[in-house]
Amino acid sequence: MREIYRLSDRAVRAITGPEPGKTVMRLNDGGGLFLRVTKHKSKQGVERVSKSWEFFFTLNSKTSCTGLGPYAPNDKAPGLTLKAARDKAHELRKIVAEGRNPVAERKAARANADVRKVVTFADALDDYTKGGRVQGFKSERHRHNWRASIEIHALPKIGDIDVGAISRNDIESVLEPLWATKTETARRVRMRLSKVFEWAIYKGWRETDDPSSLSMLKVWIDNQGAAEKSHHPALPLEDMPAWFGELRKRDGMAARALELLALCAVRQDNVINATWDQFHDLDGDSPTWRISSRDMKVKTDKDGKPLPEHRVPLPKAAVEMLRRLPREASPRKKDGRTLVFPAPRGGELSTAGIRKVLERMHNAELRAGRKGWIDPNVLTKPEDPSEAPQPKMAVPHGFRSTFKDYCAQRGFDNIQSEIALAHNVGDKVFQAYLRTDLVEQRRAMMNAWAGFCHGDEPTANVVQLREATA
Repeated sequence: MREIYRLSDRAVRAITGPEPGKTVMRLNDGGGLFLRVTKHKSKQGVERVSKSWEFFFTLNSKTSCTGLGPYAPNDKAPGLTLKAARDKAHELRKIVAEGRNPVAERKAARANADVRKVVTFADALDDYTKGGRVQGFKSERHRHNWRASIEIHALPKIGDIDVGAISRNDIESVLEPLWATKTETARRVRMRLSKVFEWAIYKGWRETDDPSSLSMLKVWIDNQGAAEKSHHPALPLEDMPAWFGELRKRDGMAARALELLALCAVRQDNVINATWDQFHDLDGDSPTWRISSRDMKVKTDKDGKPLPEHRVPLPKAAVEMLRRLPREASPRKKDGRTLVFPAPRGGELSTAGIRKVLERMHNAELRAGRKGWIDPNVLTKPEDPSEAPQPKMAVPHGFRSTFKDYCAQRGFDNIQSEIALAHNVGDKVFQAYLRTDLVEQRRAMMNAWAGFCHGDEPTANVVQLREATA
């Protein structure tokens, strides 16, 4: 048997996680080099597998370990490929053979301020994100938002600190105010910080501990709880036809995107990322919008398998609106697919752009002396306790709630309306037996909803579900 180089690139890439029942697994390449495979599980039950390199050595009858950095499948990804890890291990074996301790030498080098220039967290972030090292973004907007979240929430507090000296307490100070109000954003920031620290460890700017890792923050996170959830402000059902009539008077791609969002009860990202190849049979009897799982909020089932595409039966009103749109849009991705709703200067629309349409409509109502497009049951929390809470302006995501109210009041099947909202229906057993998305049955429901939005249905019979505001 070979003493070293026991692993292969193919074998390492094929590893999907530790052995069943284990959270950590080490694979021996020989000569002290090991591949560590770790399975992490979030509080939501989402599993993530990471791979990293470790080097074990024995000196003066004492066995020690030092991390080499994350595994990289190729030279373009951040981390060490199998070949690079072997080269590093070879260097370390020579150091040990000379009777020197590589861990002690690294610590001594870090302790000596004259040995290297201090690398701040901001420096490490710049180095990690330059040259396209960060992979896996769906769009340039996603890439921008990834870095912006760190710049906004982390850099003001830890940006100027030596990345090797940042402690768990520093990370907690970044996350604590965010966790109290925007728990999901805090979780994303923590994961992104961890990527930067992994890179700093690989570059030798920091020892192997990652202060933002789940293992380091577990006790703190378990004691934080989650932010109090609030509902997205939704337009009352009786106001929908009037609001929709005002929307149709407005020009611009953002207004048309909001129109399609309201008619189809989809999420904003679905509209922003919509490309013409997703729309089928627009001139036929079964026009359908087919959204793949990669463009959905929930991409996999509980077992990690990709979900089937979400099919939206397009109401006739939506088809007529789409037919009026120009198709000379700029490509969204390298595959050449064209956007249905490009931004004025090219590229994708933003969620802020869609919300801006609704804000302008709301402000126009206020200037006319009317109440505006509000949800009377979702109120502000004024800083001054003496001030009365005020109803919040409806937001684009709230139209999904308005649609749900409509379906409930008109007696449409709950399963059909839940599928229309791309929600999981029933428990695991029910989902296993429900093999259809009822797309044709839902077509009548979506056409009825579109007719109501256009004012083709009398509103006198609408029974308001929400209680009136005092």
